[in-house]
Amino acid sequence: MPFTDRVKIHVQGGHGGGGCVSFRRESRVPKGGPDGGNGGHGGAVVVIADPAVEDLSRYRHVVHHKARPGQPGAGRRRHGKNGEDAEILVPLGTRIIRDDETIAFLNAPGERAEVAVGGEGGVGNYAFRSSTHQTPRESVPGMPGDEAWIVLELRMPLSVAIVGLPNSGKSALLNTLTGAVAPVADYPRTSRQPEFGPLKDDFGNLFLVADLPGVDEEGRPRRDGYLGQLERAQIILHCVDGRDPESIPQALAMVRDGIAPFVNPDAEEIVVATHVRSDPPDGVDIVVDSYTGMGIEELRELLLTRLRAEG
Repeated sequence: MPFTDRVKIHVQGGHGGGGCVSFRRESRVPKGGPDGGNGGHGGAVVVIADPAVEDLSRYRHVVHHKARPGQPGAGRRRHGKNGEDAEILVPLGTRIIRDDETIAFLNAPGERAEVAVGGEGGVGNYAFRSSTHQTPRESVPGMPGDEAWIVLELRMPLSVAIVGLPNSGKSALLNTLTGAVAPVADYPRTSRQPEFGPLKDDFGNLFLVADLPGVDEEGRPRRDGYLGQLERAQIILHCVDGRDPESIPQALAMVRDGIAPFVNPDAEEIVVATHVRSDPPDGVDIVVDSYTGMGIEELRELLLTRLRAEG
C-alpha cells in the first residue's frame, strides 16, 4: 500500500437505544406499576494515536466508521447497555480537521480525540410515573449519533528532509547517509513516495531522515510530492547536481520557491552538492559523492551537530 499522509473519512456515533414502555406483571401484584427502563447511549468514534501505526494507508479504502448503537431498555427497569466506541488508530503526528478547522493534533502515544458523539439513550416509562400519573405510556426514543466528514493529516516529526530537483541524487544520498534502500536509477522521478532512514549518533539517539519526491523539473510542487511533511522538519537538506556549477543558483531558487508554502519557518538549510568533478561550487555548504563515500562522514557530523544543538 502506498505511503499515505492524508485521508478523508466519514464518522458516525451510534444511535441511542430506545426507552421501553412496560408494566410490572407478577402474581399477587394486581396493580403493578410502570417498569420500562432507559435505553443505552450510542458509542462514540474516537481517534487514538498509536506508535505502531506508520501512516494512514489503512484508511484509503476504509472510509466509513460507525460506532455501535445503544441497546433498548427493557421491563423490570432494566436499562440498555451503552454502545461500544469505534476506535480509529492513527500515527503520532496526526492532525484532525473538521469543517476546515483543526480540532485536535495527536502527537503522544495514547492521545485521544472524540470526533463523533454517540446519541443519547431514550427514556422508559418508569421515569414518567407520579402520584397523579400512575400508568404512563410515554417513552422517549433514542437520539441519533453525531456524524461528519473529517480529514486526517499526518505530519511526521522529521529531523532532516532531503529536497531537490529530480535526478539530483537525493535517494542515493539518503541510502549512503542512513543505510536506507530507496530505489536509485539514472532517470528522474524514481522516488514516487517518501523514503525514510535513521541517522544515529554515538549516544544511541535516532533522527528521522526523509527523501521527499518534492518538486518537478521546473521546481513546481508535485501532486504526489508529499511536501506537507516539511512542516515539522528541523533541517532542509537541499541536494543539487554539481556537474553544472552555473545552474546551481537557479536550481536552488526554483526549489526554494516551490517548497516555500510548506516549510517550517524555523528550519535550517544545508546545501549539499553531488556529482562534483571540480572545486566546491559557490553557495554550497558541503560536497559529497554517494558512490565513493566522499564527504558523507562530514555531512553526517554536520547534521548531528546541528540537531543536537536544537535539542
